[in-house]
Amino acid sequence: MKKFFFVILFVIVGALAACSIGEEDKGQEYSGVIGMGSAMGYQYIVVKEKNTTFWEVSYKGNPLLIEESSDNIDDLEEFMIHVNESQTKLVTVILWLSYFLIVALTALVLYIMKKEMLKGNGIIIILIASAVAVYFALQSAIDLNSLLQEVKYLYLRLIS
Repeated sequence: MKKFFFVILFVIVGALAACSIGEEDKGQEYSGVIGMGSAMGYQYIVVKEKNTTFWEVSYKGNPLLIEESSDNIDDLEEFMIHVNESQTKLVTVILWLSYFLIVALTALVLYIMKKEMLKGNGIIIILIASAVAVYFALQSAIDLNSLLQEVKYLYLRLIS
């Protein structure tokens, strides 16, 4: 049986390769949604219809349909990148705030249950962990604010 395993595997791979030979690339005729994203009220949907690409950009539910051209492609791509980065930064802020909440709840439980654990090095560790959480949460929030200002600027540029 082991002798025929590689032969069977070779036949299956050959058959699959033979089935895919001769297929034409139909990517030029594809119609449908090829990308979407949203963050903090800003949203984009990229729709391709045959050889034309349309972008639906919106803020708080006010959509605007824009046809992609050489004049606006850079702004559209920047809008897409900044919206995606804003969503990532929002998740980062939430994670760091959750970490801070976990540290604070752990400190509270330790204070209620075992007060002697918070004496000496215990309080220093909790303070350092809290400071790290607050620092990175604030840093991420500042980055998020900056990204949202860029998104707002690009959105206003696109609708004008």
